[in-house]
Amino acid sequence: MSKKMPEFKNEKEFAKFVEEHDMADYASDLEEVKDIRINIPKQTKTMISLRIYPYLLDEIKQIAAQKHMPYQSLIQQWLAEKINEEKKAAS
Repeated sequence: MSKKMPEFKNEKEFAKFVEEHDMADYASDLEEVKDIRINIPKQTKTMISLRIYPYLLDEIKQIAAQKHMPYQSLIQQWLAEKINEEKKAAS
């Protein structure tokens, strides 16, 4: 037997409910979603020029090849990870 979905004041309250409950229990109150389109704005990137030692670039390219990704993407990933580490350490 399906339960009745409660009313929610806001999305945060709904999200908490979804995390804490089995939504299969509320199947009769849920609508089937046929088609959904999500527009995620493309983030623009800024081109920079960076002088780097050739041996270091070779090492980065080798690691990127092992990971099957462009070396520029690997550098960007490493920078983002380091920034997150620094932010966590500062807080």
